[in-house]
Amino acid sequence: MSLLNPPKLVASTGATYNCSVTETSARELSVQKWSGLGNPHESNLFKSAQWSPDGSCVLTNSEDNILRTFVLPVDLLDHSNEPKPLTPYSQTASAEPVSCATIYPSMSLTDPATCCFLKSTRDHPVHLHDLLLTNTRASYPLINHQTEKYLSPQSMLFTPEDANKFVVGATSQIAFFDLQRPGEGPYLDLKTIPTRRSVQTCETMKGVVSALAINNGVLAAGTLSRQVGLYDGCGSGSTIGVFTVDGEGGGITQLLWSKCGRYLYVVERKSDTIAVYDVRVAGEKMESLKGRMAQTNQRVGVDIAYSLEGEVVSGGIDGMVSVWEASGKGEKAFEWKAHDDVVSGAAIHPGGVVMATCSGTRKPGSLDEADHEGSEERRWDNSLMIWAL
Repeated sequence: MSLLNPPKLVASTGATYNCSVTETSARELSVQKWSGLGNPHESNLFKSAQWSPDGSCVLTNSEDNILRTFVLPVDLLDHSNEPKPLTPYSQTASAEPVSCATIYPSMSLTDPATCCFLKSTRDHPVHLHDLLLTNTRASYPLINHQTEKYLSPQSMLFTPEDANKFVVGATSQIAFFDLQRPGEGPYLDLKTIPTRRSVQTCETMKGVVSALAINNGVLAAGTLSRQVGLYDGCGSGSTIGVFTVDGEGGGITQLLWSKCGRYLYVVERKSDTIAVYDVRVAGEKMESLKGRMAQTNQRVGVDIAYSLEGEVVSGGIDGMVSVWEASGKGEKAFEWKAHDDVVSGAAIHPGGVVMATCSGTRKPGSLDEADHEGSEERRWDNSLMIWAL
């Protein structure tokens, strides 16, 4: 298996979601109908896709504020001339757009008790939902004690040392929760800067904490104001250092550790490059992975093939998926045309056998409405695809 060879499409949602939010809602169960927020004629794009830890499912987030669980068919890799159809096994609707979601790290499809995920939305607590049903199992409030309003985490992950602990990032704040304490707030609250008016130093950072990643006990936190903080003890220890990202991106959307744990990949919106930093010297930029097309405010997902050689993959606004070798010199090694629209997500299967991509971008209007810049009909590609590597 290699990410440097042409992959084969083995499963897809096809044209099912190549329509508006309300057109999707009209076809699906009444309990999962669109909340009514936003533009009813907006294209029902896929915003993101992530694999379950056991590799059996893909969890997606769409414009209609519904998280869908797709369970892969058991005969996924059996020889077939046509890709197998993908339909959601379950759907979890939200009244507000989903800021972030993450699946329980010990999840196994054979143990229903472990099949759950966390979800963050505006003006609500963090919720623990069932991955295979529509149940809400628990909630965890993050509250501004001065205004008594809910704070909305923009990033979230489980700690690798303890699957029952999770970390969230909000505005100038990183909070730590215990999954086994439903209804309770954080047991530890880290302010990344003491007060809003504090002067920034080499150990403080200000802004929305929009990305989190942990490796070897080091928590990396990135902000929309283009800073990265490194914290010991999975975030509960001392501050290792804070640095500002080089270049001209529009804010950090994702942080990923290299397979060896020595380098940190920094992904930004409105940036065609992925910056690589050596964490042994905070702020030392090693190289930039070049060649992806991502000059957009929309999040364009990146992933690393940890189960293979550590290759890096990214979507693009041109419908391409780009691949860089782990030991490369910054130039992409391979690419292929995956979608006819923005590839908003690219995720490697935990076993490295297949990968998932999803697509779509905001296009208000109906399917048969002509493009304002020409006579051709608009191309809609809101799809989830599975590729054999």
